[in-house]
Amino acid sequence: MLGEYRDWLATPEGRPMYEFIQVQRAFSLVHLGRNLEARPLLEAAVQFDFGTEDIDEEVRSDVHCHLARCYHELSLFQLAREQFEQTEALGVSEEWKSIFHYYYGYTLYELGEYQRAKREFMLCLQSGSSGPEARLRYLMLAATSRMLGEYSEARAYEERAKSEKP
Repeated sequence: MLGEYRDWLATPEGRPMYEFIQVQRAFSLVHLGRNLEARPLLEAAVQFDFGTEDIDEEVRSDVHCHLARCYHELSLFQLAREQFEQTEALGVSEEWKSIFHYYYGYTLYELGEYQRAKREFMLCLQSGSSGPEARLRYLMLAATSRMLGEYSEARAYEERAKSEKP
C-alpha cells in the first residue's frame, strides 16, 4: 500500500491513512520481536496527530506502550521508563494493563527501582490472566523482594511460581 498509493498518502487527505498504516506496521513488528525495525516507526508515530476523540487517545497510549516495550527489549531502560510514564499519563487500555504493568515493573527492576517495580508486579497480578504467565510474574516478584531484603516473601513467591503451570 505504501508503494502503490505513495502519492495519495502524501496528501493531506491521505495522511490519516498513512499514519494508520505506519502504526499497524510498527505494532506488528513489535509483536514479531523485530524491535530494531519497529523503533523508528514508533518514534515517528508518537508525533502523529491522532485527533482528540477518546479512541484516538487510546491509540496514542498504545503507541507509547509499544515504544516502551520496544525500548525495554532493546535494553534502553531509561527511554522505556519515559514511555511507560507517558502511557500511564494517557491511561492504559484494559487489554494492555497486565502487559503494561509487567514490562514497566521489569524496566524499573533493571533501573534498580525495586520498590516501584514490586508495586507494578503486584498490579500485574491483579490485572487479570492476559499477558505474561503467572509463573513469570511470581518469579519477578521473588527477585524484586530479594533485592529489597524481603527474603521470606521472596521464598513464598518462588514457591508460588513453582506451583503455577508453565
